Amino acid sequence: MSKLLAERGAAIVDADKIARELQDPGTPVLAAMAERFGGGIINDDGTLNRAAVAEIVFSDKQALKDLNGIVHPAMQAEIQRQIDQNVDTDRLVVLDFPLLGENPRKGLAATIVVDIPYELAVQRVVEQRGMDEVDARNRVSSQMDREDRLKIATHMVDNTGDLVDLVAAVDRLWDELIVLPATVPAQAGGPAEEPANEIDRSGEAVWIFGYGSLVGPESMARTIGRVAVHKVDFFQADLAGYGRRWNYGVMHFAGQWKREDGVDIVDGTIVALGVVESADETVNGVVAAVTGDELGNLDRRERYYDRVDVTDLITVLDDDGGTVDGVVYTYVPRLASIVAYETARDNGTAGIRRSYWDQVDAAFAAFSTEQVERYRASTPDPDIPVVDVLAARER
Repeated sequence: MSKLLAERGAAIVDADKIARELQDPGTPVLAAMAERFGGGIINDDGTLNRAAVAEIVFSDKQALKDLNGIVHPAMQAEIQRQIDQNVDTDRLVVLDFPLLGENPRKGLAATIVVDIPYELAVQRVVEQRGMDEVDARNRVSSQMDREDRLKIATHMVDNTGDLVDLVAAVDRLWDELIVLPATVPAQAGGPAEEPANEIDRSGEAVWIFGYGSLVGPESMARTIGRVAVHKVDFFQADLAGYGRRWNYGVMHFAGQWKREDGVDIVDGTIVALGVVESADETVNGVVAAVTGDELGNLDRRERYYDRVDVTDLITVLDDDGGTVDGVVYTYVPRLASIVAYETARDNGTAGIRRSYWDQVDAAFAAFSTEQVERYRASTPDPDIPVVDVLAARER
């Protein structure tokens, strides 16, 4: 949509493009990063080795602070420079920022949301990017809820139609935007002040105990937007005082499948694993390092859970003597989710997506077959069927 707005005369400030260009070969930011973290973060062709940087900063809190101290000021300065370029013009400036809802900006005259239903979003990701449907659903689901996005919008563009429909919608939007009162450039586009009692977004590393696909490397990458490295971001661990139960996500996804008795389930409940307090049990899993803003992404993904501090209940099992330094959280399903699961189970409309088993097995197998065996041994047999889901949608 930014392209269509640019064609109508808008100046586009593209945050993704700025971030990439600031770390191009020969830039001061890349030079400062190499000086701080060593020449090993530079590829032979002079480009940034992002995996090497991740391996350094997400095992070292001070290194992460230093990285943010190098990149963030330069990025904000470039954003402001591009805004200032248009101070003496009558051009409309559009800040094209990913995850604007998760990371709000101050001083905006309007917040535009390009809206699309969940199922259509999945379909387009599969068709346009060639992504597996399960991966597409996980990626779309990891983003802010459609309902929450619409709450922050001052203007909404419906993108359910074809390009002709989108162009017409942008034309209507343009007519609304050009009559908005001007904002003060020096006060626009910067990060919004952190609301009181919100999560910590300081960049300090915290840890998440996951019990399956929650901390599988691919699943985490979709949620936090970066590659996770074993024994840097991930360690094996045990969690005391909790046990696995089939009660996860029951207010999130609805599915369609056919039962063995031939009954079609059109609006069934798709269930996966969760952990609940249980004094007599200990479950194995993985602890994964995340930063404050990434924790916010997880909070939104696990929005039917309570995030619980389990720092004193974790035992790290890394063979190399790895430890975790800092707070450890896990996510525990709320009572309403458990009740919804039990209701669907008793009605015969609850099922486990077959591919979920593969995701969980892969998460544990990344460490060892022993982890898989321990997971299987400590997981109760499901009291609902494992099914091939024909279609799924967000509730």
